[in-house]
Amino acid sequence: MRNLGSRAISVGTFSKPFGLPGLRLGWLAATEDIVKACWSARDYVSLAPGGLSDFLASVALGQRDQIVARNQVIMQQNLDYAEGWFAKHSELASWNAPRGGLLALLKYKVDLPSDLVANTLAADYSVMLAPGSTFGFEGHLRIGIGQRPEIFAEGLERTARCLERLTLGQTVGVGSGRPL
Repeated sequence: MRNLGSRAISVGTFSKPFGLPGLRLGWLAATEDIVKACWSARDYVSLAPGGLSDFLASVALGQRDQIVARNQVIMQQNLDYAEGWFAKHSELASWNAPRGGLLALLKYKVDLPSDLVANTLAADYSVMLAPGSTFGFEGHLRIGIGQRPEIFAEGLERTARCLERLTLGQTVGVGSGRPL
């Protein structure tokens, strides 16, 4: 995408395509001025990536084809499960499946702020979904499909239980860390 104009920036990371978010490494392609500004900001934040992260990233690049193939299988299993889950729970939520990545927005049908719903999911159901308000989409939660299929499925089932309770107006104790 860098070739789309003088203000275009392309970035890549190990987080999503490689399933290695802990490495916190990536790259960018942009004009020389933008790259210099980014290098300057990076130097201010951290002088160099950790040696272990750098080594692990090199190993991952060497195994790129196997890692990508594994991740595609995981994503397809999760997409299939999610399609069934959204069909079964259409009274609670809807979504547009991701077309080229790992992230989508779940639109829930309870009239509560997304940060409250996300906090309730985290505190009371051990499910981590980002509030849509963070991205300018109130009434939504950001959902990722890159998790191991058994964990992804369990997270969606817990989300259904949470949304069912919230839909019934059972908001006492919301986000308290106690089951509703």
